[in-house]
Amino acid sequence: LDHLITLMYSGDQSQRSVAHEVLTRVKTHPESWRAVDTILATSSSADTKFFALNVLENVICTRWHVLPDDQKNGIKSYVVQLVIKISADEQFASTQKHFLTKLNETLVNIVKQEWPRSWESFIPDICGSSRTNQSLCENNLRILNLLSEEVFNFGKNQMTSSKVSTLKNSLNAQFSTIYELCTFVLKSHISQPGSVK
Repeated sequence: LDHLITLMYSGDQSQRSVAHEVLTRVKTHPESWRAVDTILATSSSADTKFFALNVLENVICTRWHVLPDDQKNGIKSYVVQLVIKISADEQFASTQKHFLTKLNETLVNIVKQEWPRSWESFIPDICGSSRTNQSLCENNLRILNLLSEEVFNFGKNQMTSSKVSTLKNSLNAQFSTIYELCTFVLKSHISQPGSVK
């Protein structure tokens, strides 16, 4: 896979064409998402990791509702744990910044499918975990920002109006939890200047 991705970006025209065709088939294969965790764990290529996340996003955006609950929960758990693992380590997060951004986008796509109906605790969960680690907190605030942008700015282009309305109402209803997190960050900075970067 690394070789195909490399050919896609640096091969000659015929190699790029073949690589594109094969990668498109891989991306659209209904079972290809099952290899994403292995690809992310074993590949050292940033481009290959991005491709793997694109495969996962494709499943989330196009086939999420037909996946069995155990598979949806497995994907959700895997993405959440990976976001936490990378973002909780400040140095690792800074070296994997672009990958983390793509991973955050993947998580937001899951949230748009699952929250609030099947993942009612998303906002309390993300805000609660933010109090444990500054780097994790910064990333969680980025995720909340991405979610609000998706709901309030871009939602009408990608979701039904009833889904956008549901997400807006849920975000507004749980805003006090987000506000408490922001207050916590500000109070932490005031009580210990320099503790918040």
